[in-house]
Amino acid sequence: MKPAEIRKEFRALYATYNRFWNTPDGQIVWNDLMEVFNKTSLRKGKDGNIDPNASIAAAGSREVLLYIEGMRNKHALD
Repeated sequence: MKPAEIRKEFRALYATYNRFWNTPDGQIVWNDLMEVFNKTSLRKGKDGNIDPNASIAAAGSREVLLYIEGMRNKHALD
C-alpha cells in the first residue's frame, strides 16, 4: 500500500473515532472507561505485594485508553 493510501485510510479511521467519541453517548462511554481503567498500572494482591499479572493486565488496559485518546486528538494526523 502506498503512503498516500495509508494516510487516506488513517484519516477515515480517525474521522470515525471522532464521530463516535464526540457524541453524548461517546462521552459517557469515554468517561466510564477513564474511571475504570485509567489508574496506576501497579496492582497489589491480597498479601499487599505487587501482583505482576494484575499489573500487566492493568497496563494493557491503559494502553488501549492511550490509543483511543491518540485517535481522539487531532495531532494523531500529523
